[in-house]
Amino acid sequence: MKDFFSDIDFSRLLLVASAAAFMSLIFAAPSAATVTGPNFEGVQSFLNNIVGGITGPIGVSISALAVMAVGFSFMTGRMDWTFAVSIIVGIAIVFGAATFVKGITPH
Repeated sequence: MKDFFSDIDFSRLLLVASAAAFMSLIFAAPSAATVTGPNFEGVQSFLNNIVGGITGPIGVSISALAVMAVGFSFMTGRMDWTFAVSIIVGIAIVFGAATFVKGITPH
């Protein structure tokens, strides 16, 4: 039985490995990383999508259902004023939060 390494030409193997390393360095594309600092655009867009979803059509629909629940309870004579006030205050906080925070943060 022959030794496995006896048939390998190491000078040719070194030449092929060097050529492959050189070609990968030549044809490598530059990365899109910035040197100026971390980029949080993905996180910012994700959080803006959440705020937009809550204050957008979905939030409006949920708020309308809550106001309808208050109206239904008023219509049936089972009105609980703490329930009604908490619904109104909650809607005001949800839809006014983004405007409030924009007003108190520096630009």
